[in-house]
Amino acid sequence: MTAAEPRHIDPLEAVEHLFALWLPRRRLALVGGEAPASYEEEWDAAPSLAEVSDYGAFPSTFTGPDGQRHPVAVERFDIEDPDETSSGPLHASWGLPDEGAEQAYAFVSEFLAEATESGPDSLDRRGRALAGYLAGHLAADGTDLLRITVAAEPDGPALDDELHLLVRSHDRTTRLALADAKATPATPDADDTPEYRIACVTSLLSEFLQINNTDAVTFEVTFGTHDVDLNVADPDAAFRAGWAGDEDWLIAEEDDDETDDVLWVLDAATLKAALTESERNMVAAARAQTLVWEFDSTTPEIPGDELVSWLARDLVETILTEITGAPGTPPTLAYAKNLPLESVLSGEGDSCLLLVGARRIALIHISG
Repeated sequence: MTAAEPRHIDPLEAVEHLFALWLPRRRLALVGGEAPASYEEEWDAAPSLAEVSDYGAFPSTFTGPDGQRHPVAVERFDIEDPDETSSGPLHASWGLPDEGAEQAYAFVSEFLAEATESGPDSLDRRGRALAGYLAGHLAADGTDLLRITVAAEPDGPALDDELHLLVRSHDRTTRLALADAKATPATPDADDTPEYRIACVTSLLSEFLQINNTDAVTFEVTFGTHDVDLNVADPDAAFRAGWAGDEDWLIAEEDDDETDDVLWVLDAATLKAALTESERNMVAAARAQTLVWEFDSTTPEIPGDELVSWLARDLVETILTEITGAPGTPPTLAYAKNLPLESVLSGEGDSCLLLVGARRIALIHISG
């Protein structure tokens, strides 16, 4: 069996990839750079255009022959210290940005809203939640925010239909560029694979499902194949008899105990109910990380504005499409241990889900 990119991916890299998948009519580019640290050089006013070009690693911006941008004007904004920097991206994903992220959140939200109003395609709640998380993460630990007006050529006319922001954090900068995809068509993404998409989704899920200051819930997805004919009266019995098995997880037999590390068969209705409850539990676990919802007793709408919920759905749908060959197709068989997800979200024990298609299988191992 082959693991789906088990490496941890930086949250901004993950957001950039999912942004292209979830919001294909917008282009997002994130560019890293360097600048003097704030304790070495305070920006009481906006830096010069030459300095901005240097600090923001201009002109390279979007991929493709017309992807270069050149700064022609710049405005500076303070970033106030938020109360909970580590939870800032989560707050912004819910539409509740910390004070330090309010300006960046407003710029991103307004740009996407204006782009939506000028075109036929609506910005769904999944996209808004992802964009909010991006704004919150961009501003976290930042000290200075620059809004930059750019041109496609040196000394060329300003492009008023794009958004360009730069945030300084210590001696590093991150530059955000947003544009209409029609004006800046994307080049093929070499990382456009199900395995990389899964790695991006699971990296962000771990950001929402922190157990403590150092540990988070992790997801490992492994794909494999089988040659068992499941088009029979009892596909469960056929699979048990014909599958070579996984060295770590075995399918439960009649004499096994529920405490054993074995997988128990789930029918379609039980699997659906377990995934639904797991999603609700992940939303509750994400909300429990912050005081924002401390006195809110209302039941959150799911998926609604819950980015963790959209991520969980994307993970399951991507895996099912990969093993069945068609979007929206349920697995032929499913086996699980400790599902719905509950204790693992608190760092206790492991959970595992085995999904079986006609020829492919996926093993999802969740640990705290």
